[in-house]
Amino acid sequence: MFEIASKILPPSRSVRSLHPWIESQRFEAVPQKDVLDQILRLVEEAVRRRVRQGGKPVKVIFDLDSTLFDVKPRSLRILKEFAATPEAREFGSEYVNWCQGLQAHQLVYTIQESAAANGFPRGAKGEEFLKKAFQYWMGRFFTHSYVQVDHPVPGAADYVKAVVDRGAVAVYLTGRDWPGMGRGTQAMLRHWGFPLCTGEGELVMKPSFGTDDSEFKDAALRDLRIHGEAVALFDNEPANFHVFEKNFPAAHLVFFHSNCSGKEAKAVSKIYRIESFLR
Repeated sequence: MFEIASKILPPSRSVRSLHPWIESQRFEAVPQKDVLDQILRLVEEAVRRRVRQGGKPVKVIFDLDSTLFDVKPRSLRILKEFAATPEAREFGSEYVNWCQGLQAHQLVYTIQESAAANGFPRGAKGEEFLKKAFQYWMGRFFTHSYVQVDHPVPGAADYVKAVVDRGAVAVYLTGRDWPGMGRGTQAMLRHWGFPLCTGEGELVMKPSFGTDDSEFKDAALRDLRIHGEAVALFDNEPANFHVFEKNFPAAHLVFFHSNCSGKEAKAVSKIYRIESFLR
């Protein structure tokens, strides 16, 4: 078990994923501060309307990995641990030194992308080294212990608190699975001050690791639609936004531009883009 980090890392020039959807999707030309402030005003309006007219609880939906939390420190810890193993050292010092020299902000979504972006040594053993590194990473990344290495992205906890202070419920809708990561995720949210009490925060996680993220979020959103009114949805995965738009067509969709998978994504009619929660 690792100690949870004691401070939030300052903003860095972190490498962000490229995706055809990011290049083709039209984003609203609104500054980050204005996007975040506008959503807070919409929360206030929705809460006042509910007080006057009744209705469902007002909710704002947030993804966790690469949206509220920077998971690059988690991947970096695992890669550096792998580099210290006898198995890694068998491949030669050039590969071990490459791993040990990495910094969190240099990492991209996959190990292969990170290798391509950061001068991975060419050589006959390179592909096999990356394969073994990935296997080591897979056995640890989705676990209670290693999730405690994550850091909140700048401004995230304060912004979620601002949403809750204005009367909304923060819904943490994540592709993490409850059996493997539930305990660690709850501990991290509480440690960093994210609202999690009844009526303030709801943690919605996959029931099992093998469940597809988009299918899970689609089903979860259908349930949330019955029990709440979503004012806004924040996520880093392009493939999720058409699911969001289908379930909550009036909500503000906000793409958090950090790291994302290469999964195919559909265009949506209206969406905003931010890179942190600083206002």
